Amino acid sequence: MRNAPRFLIPVMMCLATNAVGSDYLPSDCDTARDRAKSKYGAVRHYFDTFNRCVAQAADDVGECGAELNDQQSALGDFIFAQRVAQDICGRERTSGDLAQ
Repeated sequence: MRNAPRFLIPVMMCLATNAVGSDYLPSDCDTARDRAKSKYGAVRHYFDTFNRCVAQAADDVGECGAELNDQQSALGDFIFAQRVAQDICGRERTSGDLAQ
């Protein structure tokens, strides 16, 4: 590496890092569990959004219909993703629970 041009050193370091890091490929269970976790994050976001709307709307909660629909949609997506994770992880004989 002493005689390598300076611009090649970072490239060679990246290639070496990628080679070491590519040894682990997530299982289908890991991928499904991660997807369910991201859906859970969306549920929390829309739950907070709906709560803010209700707190600000004081008298007319009817103004929060869109926020409620978003929250319910995100909850449905999460439940579906969690069931998919449980099915996939069950086939791999591992737990599909989000808390690992």
